[in-house]
Amino acid sequence: MHGRVKVRSTAEQEARKRKERQIKIIQYRKTLNSIFEKRDNNIFNDELIMLTERILLQIPDLNTVWNIRREALQKRESCQEEFTELLKKELTLTENCLQKSPKSYSLWHQRYWIIQHLLTPDWKSELELCEKCLNFDDRNFHCWDYRQQLVKKAGVSNQKEFEFSEIKIMNNLSNYSSWHYRSKILPALFPDETGKLPICSERCNKELDLVINAIFTDPNDSSAWLYQRWLLDYNVFKPNTLWQIVVIDNQAAVVFHDDTQIKPDELILTRRYIPLDKKMKDFTHQITVWHSYDSKIFSKRWHAILPDISSEIDEKSCSISIEYNNKSYDLRRSEDCNVWFYKSPIEYVNKHDTQLIEQMMNIQKLLEMEPNNKWALLTLIFLMKKLDSNKYYDDIFKNLSILSKIDKIHEMYYTDIRSKCILDYKLHSYLTKENYKRFSMIDLSNIQLTVLYNEHYLSFFEQINVSGNQLSFSLHRLAALQSCKKLSLCNNNLKNLKNFPHLPNLECLSLRKNELTDIEEVLNLLKLHKLIKLDIRGNPIWANKSETISKIFNVTPNLILELEK
Repeated sequence: MHGRVKVRSTAEQEARKRKERQIKIIQYRKTLNSIFEKRDNNIFNDELIMLTERILLQIPDLNTVWNIRREALQKRESCQEEFTELLKKELTLTENCLQKSPKSYSLWHQRYWIIQHLLTPDWKSELELCEKCLNFDDRNFHCWDYRQQLVKKAGVSNQKEFEFSEIKIMNNLSNYSSWHYRSKILPALFPDETGKLPICSERCNKELDLVINAIFTDPNDSSAWLYQRWLLDYNVFKPNTLWQIVVIDNQAAVVFHDDTQIKPDELILTRRYIPLDKKMKDFTHQITVWHSYDSKIFSKRWHAILPDISSEIDEKSCSISIEYNNKSYDLRRSEDCNVWFYKSPIEYVNKHDTQLIEQMMNIQKLLEMEPNNKWALLTLIFLMKKLDSNKYYDDIFKNLSILSKIDKIHEMYYTDIRSKCILDYKLHSYLTKENYKRFSMIDLSNIQLTVLYNEHYLSFFEQINVSGNQLSFSLHRLAALQSCKKLSLCNNNLKNLKNFPHLPNLECLSLRKNELTDIEEVLNLLKLHKLIKLDIRGNPIWANKSETISKIFNVTPNLILELEK
C-alpha cells in the first residue's frame, strides 16, 4: 500500500470544493462591501481602483463595479497626463478580462468608454484585437458590435469592411455574425435608388448567388437562410398608407395599413353642406383632433366625434373629404345606408418578381434532394406568400403540415403562420371590394385559428363570428373591433376574460362552451359594456346556474340571458 496516492472520494471532493467556494464568497462579499462603502463616502482613491480591479479580474461581468470604477477614473480627468496613463492601464485590464469572459456586455462597454476618452486611440491595435477575438470565436457578436463602432470612429472605409466580412464568411459559411455585419455595410456601398430592394438589383443578384452556394453547401445551417430572408424581405406591394375612412352619423374613423402617428392638424376632415334654410350660406366644418382607439401614440385606427347637424342640413347636398400627407380623399355616400366611406386600392408591384421566382425554383431543386429540410420548406412558404399567397394557398398549407410533423419543437409557430395565412385569404375578398355594405358581417368560425392577425382590417365589421377556434391568447387583439355589435367567441378554450377589451358598440356576446370559472370576470365585463344579450352556457360557472343568473341580473337586470340548453 505504500507509495500509492490517495484518491479522495467524490463526497470528499465536493466538500472541499464547497468549502473553497464559501471562502471565495466571503472574500467577494468583503471586497464588494469595501467598494460600496468607499463609493457611498465619496472616497475614490487608489485603494478603490485596486479593489475593483481585483474583483473584476475574477468576475468581469459585474456591471455595477465597472460603473464605480469609471467614476473613480473620471475623478482624475482634470490631470490629463495621469488620466491618459490610467486609461492605457485600463486597456490592459479589459484585455486580460476578455480572456476570461470574451462575451461580456459590460466589459466591451468599458473598452469602448476607454477609447472614447483617449485623445489619440490606437485604432490599428484595437482592430487587431477584434481580429484576434474573432479568430478565436467568429460568432462573438459583442466583438462585431464593438468593431462596427470602431470603424466609424477610425474612418475605415465600407469597402475594406466589406472585404473583411467576405473573408470571414468564406472561412465559415455558418458565421451568422459575419452575414449580419455584411447586411449593415451593403446598403451604404450599393444603395437601391428605387427603394424596392435593400441594395441595388445587380449587387442583390450576386449576393443571392453567394447565398445559394452557401445553402447547397450546408442546407441545415440557418445563417445563409436568414441572410437570404433579409435580401428578399421587401414588400411586393406598397399599399397606400391610409386604407379606409368611414363616417357614420357623428362619428368618423380612419384605419391605416400600418401603425401611424396623427399629430394635430395633420389629418383634416372637412364636411361641406347646404343648410335646409336656403337663405343661409353654405357651411364648412373641419375636424383636426383625432384619438387612437388604444390610446397609443402610434396606432392603426383613429377616430373623432363630429357635431350632430343632421337636423339642419340636406344630406343629399353634403360632401366629405379628408386631407392627409398633402393628399385629398373624397368620401362617397353608400347607396343603401347613411354611411360615408373611402377605401384605397391595394396596388401590387413586382408581383411576378424574377428574383423571387428564381430563388423559389432553386429551393424546389434543393427539396428534391432533401424533402424534409425545414429551412427550405419555411423559406419556400415565405417566397410563396411574397409572390401570391392566394395562388399558392394550397401549397403553403401542404408545406406547413410537413413542417409541423418534422419540427415538433416549433409546431405552435407553424400553427400561428397557418392562422395568419387563413386570415389573409379570408380577408382578401373584403379588401378588394369597394362597397361598404360588405363589411356588415364576417364568418371566421371553425378554421383552427390560434392567433388573431391584421385585426385592424376587421374594425368596421358589425357582426363577427370567431367561434370554434383557439383564441385564448388573442383577447387583447379584439380591441380593434370598435364597430362590432355582435361577437361570437364560442368554443375557444377561454379560461378567463382578463384581457377582454372595452368594445363601445358591443351589444350581443356569446361565450358559450369555454372554460370560464370566475363569475366576477363576467360581471366586470358587463359593467364595462351595455350588452343587450349574453350567452355563457357550457362554462364551469354555469354549473351553479341559479346563483350565476342572480348575480348577473343584479348588475344588468334588463339583460337577455340565454337559458335554454
